[in-house]
Amino acid sequence: MAETMGQIIRRLRKEQNLTQEELAEQLNISAPAISKWENDTGMPDISQVVPLANLFGVPTDVLFGVFGADHKEDIDNRLGEIYRMSDACKDGEEGETAVIILDKYRELMRFYPNNPTILKEAMAFAEMVISGNEKELREVIGQDGIDSLTGEIIRWAGLVIKYSTKITDILSAKTRLINIYVRKMDWNSAYEIVDTFPREISDTRRIRLADIKLRAGETADEKTARSENIRELADQLAHQSYTLGNLYMRQGKYEDALYCYSFVRDMLDCMYRGEKYRPPFMYDAIPLYRSPAFCLMKLGREDEAVALLETGVEFIKTQAKYFNKKKTLDIPLFEDYEFSYGFDGDAECGDVDSKIKTLVCCDELKPLADNQRYRALVDSITE
Repeated sequence: MAETMGQIIRRLRKEQNLTQEELAEQLNISAPAISKWENDTGMPDISQVVPLANLFGVPTDVLFGVFGADHKEDIDNRLGEIYRMSDACKDGEEGETAVIILDKYRELMRFYPNNPTILKEAMAFAEMVISGNEKELREVIGQDGIDSLTGEIIRWAGLVIKYSTKITDILSAKTRLINIYVRKMDWNSAYEIVDTFPREISDTRRIRLADIKLRAGETADEKTARSENIRELADQLAHQSYTLGNLYMRQGKYEDALYCYSFVRDMLDCMYRGEKYRPPFMYDAIPLYRSPAFCLMKLGREDEAVALLETGVEFIKTQAKYFNKKKTLDIPLFEDYEFSYGFDGDAECGDVDSKIKTLVCCDELKPLADNQRYRALVDSITE
């Protein structure tokens, strides 16, 4: 038997973990009105249908029972098509492919207005395009197109902030806004967004949660809680250290940059002692090899730089070979720690050859072209 509109509204409200009062507050109506809708003794005014669909992140047809209840599967399938198109993108086609993918995200939004998942994915891709492929994109759509895309990211972020009921989505959208405002050098707007963040943001959530579970007696033992905390803190420390290394590198302080990169590598070696293929540490989707190799090259230590790149190539191949295979580590710092091989733990493996070329065959390493060992490495991955 088909659901009534009231039953559909009740189901979608519960999927969003909203009470009738909370839904009413977001729609600026009374809670009894929501109750009447869900009991099928009243119906939303036509002016309330679109805001209601926006709030639930579904097409308006869903509220009328026309569009089936499998919209989540449809969204996953459409997003999967976008991911595959991105993975299959060839060198030199980044700009044109980015335009096609952005249009597909916009088409998705027409079917699913203000769906937080789609908006988050679109924002992440659009920001990556602007920050990573700006040259290629400018050749296709020009500076006006880039400015327009920047405006779209700001609008999409605003919609997530307005309609999402998940604090993690809202914080992510605000972070996107900060990135855009910083890129535009609109410092006042960036500061205003930062001021809206909770004083203790989500980075410390898992640490606090582990402590609470321990004190509440919900954790098997203290070792488990402490190992969870170590992993969380180590991830943050590694990321910040690598970022500091990048700052030194841009200033031409290559020895200082190498010290930061080496600190991260040494920390990982200590944490995963004896594990040749430890869980990957990534920075901006690049394995932790290219930047230190660049610094070694600038310091005239070319053979060391190439050796590090060779290690990086082996790392990528291994991650691909064992993609999604799980392994449990027996390490004193961690309690029964299990991880999955993969470039970021759970994402699709993607084009391995492309990842290797991105690591080795990049413009910043062109000065190594006269190095015989480097040429042999390039030949081995391009033949």
